[in-house]
Amino acid sequence: MPNLSELTDPRAVRRAAEEFRDLGRDAFLAKYELTRSTDYYALIEGQLIDSKPLLAVAYSNQYPDRGLLPVARFSGGTGGAVRALTRLGFATTTRALQQPPELGDEYRDRTAIQDAYGGDRVAGIIRFPGDAVVNVFSDASGPYADDSPSLLTPFGYRGEGLSGPQRLDRGGNARLDAAFQAAVPVRFWYRPKGEPFRFLTWVVVLGRAWVAGTGQDGLDRPEIEWELEAVPGPDSHTWPTKVHESLIDARETTDNNPQAPESRSHTSYADLVDRVDQRGQGRRSTGVVRTDYARSAAARRAVLDRSGGVCESARCTGMPAELNRQGRAILDVDHIKDLALGGEDHPLNMVALCPNCHACKTRAKNAVGWRKELLAHARQAHTRALADNGAANNNPHPGQQL
Repeated sequence: MPNLSELTDPRAVRRAAEEFRDLGRDAFLAKYELTRSTDYYALIEGQLIDSKPLLAVAYSNQYPDRGLLPVARFSGGTGGAVRALTRLGFATTTRALQQPPELGDEYRDRTAIQDAYGGDRVAGIIRFPGDAVVNVFSDASGPYADDSPSLLTPFGYRGEGLSGPQRLDRGGNARLDAAFQAAVPVRFWYRPKGEPFRFLTWVVVLGRAWVAGTGQDGLDRPEIEWELEAVPGPDSHTWPTKVHESLIDARETTDNNPQAPESRSHTSYADLVDRVDQRGQGRRSTGVVRTDYARSAAARRAVLDRSGGVCESARCTGMPAELNRQGRAILDVDHIKDLALGGEDHPLNMVALCPNCHACKTRAKNAVGWRKELLAHARQAHTRALADNGAANNNPHPGQQL
């Protein structure tokens, strides 16, 4: 049975490479009824040559009586074609190594991206063949509950895995966790509705939390939410000091409990607040709040649950008619007193606001008045939610045991 290990003559490879160069890629592949490589290529005299077709033809050059080596008999990756070419003294490379993606690059879909760089056209978190950099893909029309990306503030990106429990130790989640632990940059690709994918920005992973979600099977489950922040580029020396500080904070406060209150579909306001209080409010020597994404996730979930899907500003003149990607009311969870100014990452200092009220609270002429009113509301709503929680526990439904 023909085997790749039987290819031992580098001259046979060079003859195949010369024919490839003379005919051109399309004619060479058509002549031998072979398909092009998507991942690894031989690099011979400055030309990229499809690795599996090259070896298949080289085998027939060395053994004319045997014909082409069936490409189904060996892989085109590091364990097959790459190893054989290296053994015979030839360099290999990938499209991503020869011409890495540049900011602003656009492709109509994931298939076009695979055509350009190789790799997987399905998974949301991948590395291109031969390239160490992780790429994350977010599609505004896709099934994941990602936040809309921001170039100014951190945003959430849901972990990989559409059905069943998401796993931190597998696939794309493991790749992104490795990037988080090493504090290395990640490429962020985004596709708005009806538009192509675009390499939008470099990001770093500031942390992660387990949050409540629903799989494609319709079952509730914990999901991983990664906190991403845009950075100027892949060189860490260009990143703001606060990003480096947040990365240190995050690695020290990362929580690995997929059964935490904020990850359960049904949990009480009191349990969420207790989770926030138990994790504490760490601050740096400068007084700035330390990054604790698990704590923040619990606090955000508590505020959204407390709001009942309605803007918490008494001045609100109307919620947006549209729903967000998760089918819920469009609400921003905002700190009333900024964390950098001494505010607490706690429901007592947080409100759920529609986009219009959020803008007014931030930029209105009477923004100070807005903040005072919202702070009073947050305290009242917090007390009321805890009281309602206690009443519910003291008045169980028929058949429910205390």
